[in-house]
Amino acid sequence: MVEDKFELTYGATTIAVERFTIGKTIAYKAVFSSKRPPLVLTRATNFELGKFWTSIPEGRQKEAEGVGEMIEDYLLKKQKD
Repeated sequence: MVEDKFELTYGATTIAVERFTIGKTIAYKAVFSSKRPPLVLTRATNFELGKFWTSIPEGRQKEAEGVGEMIEDYLLKKQKD
């Protein structure tokens, strides 16, 4: 079962993650314990690159890729438990 809310830790920063849908798209809102502004991200598909994480709105691609990988790792681990 997929959790709608969970927490991740990156170094000294805690990231509160909330899963929600926009139409038929699954998205995640990441709220950082640091002063970094919240990040909304989703998986997108590019013909050349395949699936990748991206921010909504675009512009925070590097953060979306990093946090997206953490979310993906967390979800895969939860599936195995």
